Amino acid sequence: DFIAAATVQEEIGTRGAITSTYGVDPDVGLAFDVTHATDYPGISKTKYGDIRCGGGPVIARGPNINPVVFERLVAAAEAYQLEAEPSVTGTDARSIQVSREGKACGLISVPLRYMHTPTEVVALSDLEDTVRLIVRFVRDLDADVSFVPGM
Repeated sequence: DFIAAATVQEEIGTRGAITSTYGVDPDVGLAFDVTHATDYPGISKTKYGDIRCGGGPVIARGPNINPVVFERLVAAAEAYQLEAEPSVTGTDARSIQVSREGKACGLISVPLRYMHTPTEVVALSDLEDTVRLIVRFVRDLDADVSFVPGM
């Protein structure tokens, strides 16, 4: 089964993701969000990374991202960008990861320029590529998949 949930209150504690993940109890979860694009003058790419609008979906990697989910997302992507998440992500991914006994989780983001301003900008191609990535990831799943690293 494939279940999609549009959650609420991500900015104030990922409350919708907490209740949705607990209620659904998935084998694996993907959080879909936006991330800061850094392709404009005045922002430090050294500090914040090099994320570009039009460069494709952004796949997160870090200690709170399941490594098997990450590898499968990369394998399913036609084009992608990477984002290092050295700690909790501040997204619904965190709530998915710690639900019940813990869930395998990945995070896919669309690059967003000028986040939290009246002039936010995304590339429609990034949205389309992100949908293709999610569909391919899901279609590549089978009953025997294990999200335990090394299994």
